[in-house]
Parts: sequence; structure tokens; C-alpha cells
Amino acid sequence: MHGFSVNRRWVIVALVLFYPLVIFGGASLKTDYSHVSQYISELNAVGSAWSWQIGYLGFLPLGLLGFLVLVLVAPRAGLNGIARIGCWLLAAEPIAYVSSAFAPCDLGCPSTGSLSQDAHNLFAVVTLIMTTLGLVLLSVNDRPDPAKRAGWLGLALTYISLYTLALVPDLAEWRGLLQRLAEGILYSCLCLVGWRILSRHNNSEEA
Repeated sequence: MHGFSVNRRWVIVALVLFYPLVIFGGASLKTDYSHVSQYISELNAVGSAWSWQIGYLGFLPLGLLGFLVLVLVAPRAGLNGIARIGCWLLAAEPIAYVSSAFAPCDLGCPSTGSLSQDAHNLFAVVTLIMTTLGLVLLSVNDRPDPAKRAGWLGLALTYISLYTLALVPDLAEWRGLLQRLAEGILYSCLCLVGWRILSRHNNSEEA
């Protein structure tokens, strides 16, 4: 049992290592790609270099790995009621990466475009709403810890604010950086919380 518990935590390590590999490794395959001004999804934009490789060998396994982390952590988080629903709403994030593999954006990731672009935009909107709502619902739990509740609300506000700024036309030259900040903060916090939950569960199994 102990060995298996440790292995569960290594799934988080795999996600932490694979995420930058996809984001920065994928960008290294492309010329004139900017992490500051271009969305992450533009890495596999239709018609761009290495698009299907980044989509199916990068975004797809990244999304599946993220979902696996959620499947391992959620049942051990000790959440009830609406907070448990909030936790599972975070599945929108890994699902968004999987959907990006099958519904890539057009070049430049415009607000309207091909059927694939429109589907991509729809998934993006749903992801923003579900992720933000999920974080808010996580703050509504049966554990009277004001600091943790404030932390979830602060994370929700930070995430949606940075993403909203990334969508402002006047800030288009910074949208890639803003998106990466939003995702980086979100994923870092969730991975840290997930690691603590799995560590606590591992300790209880040893006891």
C-alpha cells in the first residue's frame, strides 16, 4: 500500500514536469512564436508548423494527465456537498487541453473563424466559467477555516481577472503572458494542494 501511495503523488510530479515541456518545448519547434503575445493554443493552430504533433502528443496527454491527477485527488480531499461539485468542475481545465487537440484554433486565434475555431472558443468560454465557479464553490465547505476560504476566492479572482485582461483588445500584445500567468498560478496552487492531500492520505495509510 505504501509504494502505491507514493506513486500517486508522482503523478503530480509528472504533470509539473510535462506541462512546461509541452508549452516551452512546443514553442521551440516554431519560428517567431511569442510567449508574450500568443495564446498557448496557438502552438497547434491549424496550418502552423508541428501543429498535429503538439496537439496529439502534447495537449492530449497533458489533458489526460491533468484529469488523472484530479481523479486521484478529489476522492481523498474530504469534500462534501457543493464543495465536492466545485472540485469536479475543475475537470474543465484538462478537458480544455484535450479539446484543443481535436478542435485547434485558426492562425492568430481570432474571435470567429472556422468551425474548429468556433468550437475552440466555445470550449474556452465554458472552461473559464466552470473553473472560476469551481474555485468559488471550493471556498464553500464545511470546514470553518477563513484563510483557506479566502485563498480559494482569491485564486478564483486572480484567475478570471488575468484571463479577462488577456481578452482585452488593447492588451493583445500581452495576452500570451497574461494567460500563462493565469494558468501558472492556478496549476501551481492546485498541484500544491493536491500534493498535500495525497501526502496526508499516505500518512494515514501508514499509521
